[in-house]
This record gives sequence, C-alpha cells and structure tokens, in this order.
Amino acid sequence: MAGLKELRTRLESARSTQQLTSAMKMVSVSKWRKAQVRTANVRAICFRLLEIYRNVAGAVDRDGRNSLLGYGYDKVERVLVIVLAADKGMCGNFNSNVCKEAEAYISRQYGHLPAGNVHVLPVGNRAVSYFAGKDYRKETDVPAFQPTDADYAKVSAFMRKVVEKYEKGDYHRVDMVCVKPINAASQIVRARKVLPIDGILNAGDRLLSEERRQFASAAALKEAHSAMDFGSFFSEDVEILPDRQTVIDTMLPMVSVLYFYLALCQSLVAEHGARMTAMSKASENAEELIKELNLKYNKLRQSAITNELLEIVSGANALADCQ
Repeated sequence: MAGLKELRTRLESARSTQQLTSAMKMVSVSKWRKAQVRTANVRAICFRLLEIYRNVAGAVDRDGRNSLLGYGYDKVERVLVIVLAADKGMCGNFNSNVCKEAEAYISRQYGHLPAGNVHVLPVGNRAVSYFAGKDYRKETDVPAFQPTDADYAKVSAFMRKVVEKYEKGDYHRVDMVCVKPINAASQIVRARKVLPIDGILNAGDRLLSEERRQFASAAALKEAHSAMDFGSFFSEDVEILPDRQTVIDTMLPMVSVLYFYLALCQSLVAEHGARMTAMSKASENAEELIKELNLKYNKLRQSAITNELLEIVSGANALADCQ
C-alpha cells in the first residue's frame, strides 16, 4: 500500500505540473500574438522613417554627415556589445543561446583588442546574471530597463545615452546580440551593428526590399505605400527648414532608437515563442508521465486486489478443511 500512496502522490504532482504548463502555454500564446502585432507596427514605422531619411539625405554630401554614419572614427579601438536576453526563464535554451553567442562573437570579432576595451551591456535579468561572473567590463552609465516592461520612452532614454557616449568617443562601435524569430517554434541568434548607423541603413534597405517582395500582393500594404509618396514629397522643389543637414542630424538618433526598439520587439516575439514551445513540450512530457504512472498504479492496485482475494480464498479453504 505504501507503493500505491507514493504513486498517487506522483500522479497528483504530474497533473498539477501539466495544468501549470498548459496555463503558461496559453499565456505565452496570448503574449506572442500581441508581440507580433506590436512588432509589425514598429517595423512599418521604422521602414517609413528610413524612406523619409533616404529622401531627405539624397542631396547631402558625404563630408556633411555626422559621426553616426561612420565617418568620425578611422580605427575601432573601444567597443560596446549590447546583449539582449529575457527577464525570465522557462523558455528553453533561449537565454543560454544568446549569451553564449555573445561571448563567441566578442571572442571572434574583438579578440585582438585589450580586454578593457570591450564593454558589455546586458539587457534582461538573465543576461545580467550570466555576465555578472564573467571577466568583461560592464557598462553601468546607461539607464537600465526590463525588456518585458519596456516602452518606447524607456528604450529611447537607454539608446540616446548609448548614442551620446558614442558621439563623445567613449566607443568607436556599438554592436548588439539578440534573437530574431523565424516562426513560433524556431529562432536565430544574430549579431548586428548598431553604431555607426550605416549598418542600420543598409539592413533597413534589405529588409524593406524583402518586405515589399513578401507582401507585394497585400492590399493593405499597397494602400499604405501609395497613400503618401515620400519620394515625390521630398523633391528639390520642397524647402526643408532649417536645412537638410540639421534635419538629418536630428533624425539619425531617432533611427537608432527605433531600430533598437524593433530588435527588442522581435526578441520578445522570439522569447514568447520559445516559452510557448517549451511549455507545450513540458505538457506533452507530463501527459506521457501521467499515462506511465497510471499504468503502474493500475497494475499495482490490481496486484494488491488479487493478493487480497487470494488471501480471502485461502482463508475460506482453510476454514472449510477444519470443518
């Protein structure tokens, strides 16, 4: 009977775990869908801002551009690497993948630099705890934020401080290691150049071309792109005040902030997708365990009932023999 009691306890524990993982999966599904909608909206705004920038900057000479475009530093000697992970666990190997890839990227790209010249700025509790015990210099002069609770204002304050330190010469390059979702069940870890901003502009051009090819048949996108033609709006006949260069200098930090915010939104989509997949697998494993424990429990209970019946029959036979 002790075995039956132990199995009942394990069954109750497995059922409780299955209920918990199923509930967490449903919560992740809801958050994943909301994160997808927000990412799509931010992506549309980001692409539109890049289109405006390309048209405004079309008549500006290279010598007139500021250091954010990569013309300020001839040699990269000081680097900041932003590692974008999650605040919570229970999302498979999401956090370990991004943190390990960040270490590998630093070793691969900046192994030739002195250790003190490479700074790491972890974002998310899991990244902070991972790099706490590592021998990297940490950037502490930037306002921290939690990815799950981040709004555009917090991200803007964070990124504008990074831009400020870059323009002051504290860093000659700023990179970011983050996760990009492929679908709900798979993600890919990527390292991206954030500053100088020419990498963002080139990546934005490629993504915009892919976006247009992928959704060329979508009526909503056609209507959105035909609603306002920025190429014709910013023509040579339009006067931009106070001047084009001032507008560009104002827009470039906005581009970097919005690009980072888009990467954060994509990371949240990947995180919720990874947690949704992990909780689905956990629920399936719990179901298999429940079936196995049920089978063992029924066998053990049947064996106990059979033994009791044998004892009763043996006792009855013994009484019959005595009579």
